[in-house]
Amino acid sequence: MQTYRRLTKRGFTLVELLVVIGIIALLIGILMPALSKARRQANTTACLANLRSMNQALSIYFAQNQGHLPYYNWYYKTEPDKAWHGYWIGILGDNKCMPDKVICPEAKDPLDFKLNGSSGLGAVNAAWSGELQTAATGVKYDTKSFMNTTMGPGGYRIGSYGFNRNLTVDADKYGTNIAKVRNSSDVPVFYDSVWVDNIDMYNGSTTDQPPLPTSLTGSDAATAQAARDKHKDQFRIWIARHGRAINMAFADGSARTVGLEDTYNLYWTPDWNRYVLPKGWLPPK
Repeated sequence: MQTYRRLTKRGFTLVELLVVIGIIALLIGILMPALSKARRQANTTACLANLRSMNQALSIYFAQNQGHLPYYNWYYKTEPDKAWHGYWIGILGDNKCMPDKVICPEAKDPLDFKLNGSSGLGAVNAAWSGELQTAATGVKYDTKSFMNTTMGPGGYRIGSYGFNRNLTVDADKYGTNIAKVRNSSDVPVFYDSVWVDNIDMYNGSTTDQPPLPTSLTGSDAATAQAARDKHKDQFRIWIARHGRAINMAFADGSARTVGLEDTYNLYWTPDWNRYVLPKGWLPPK
């Protein structure tokens, strides 16, 4: 008589299950830093693409205005359209630079400004906002309607980049025309920043170093603004947004990542004294 063996399904034992879970956890631990690094690199690349798009929009403006540098059209109490379209972010918007191009992927959303009292400044991983600014400015049209957009009147703007105000006619640094800008590959135009622009910075010097920030999160910019402390606009750009560096677009149309210690080795003004900050002089975070 033929006998048959009864086949039974065998499941995992508890020990085997724990081993599998441990292996999965180990693989996740190995892969997560690599995935995080890849994400940051992708965001850095996307940020550089944004800055190039911003430069292209500004080039269109120059072509339409015979190379004339923009004015500092920040505030027009009775004519909000002048500020809304005449400030740098409005100029870019009018030349087909879409709202998402002025927002770095590493700093997409603004802070809760009503709670932190920063008047709209951003942070290393947060966008700035015009929500709490005065109406009829370049970043806030009026108080009737609020939209997170750079298009159309009736709202406020958000962004993650700043503009070198020394390139305005009002600053009287480069005259009135972009053609007068020398060393254009090292003249910053747009860059990662916790506010929309900057102009009051310590001129480069090997004997008179600028003040030391307490961190690279952007918090010192809010403190300096609240105290109306002049010559501390560098706190707006000393942020570890792309590692220990920020992305910058230059007057020759190029864009690149610049280490924070090298930000003083650029020509912020025609008479800028360039120098590299000593390694380790800025805080680690």
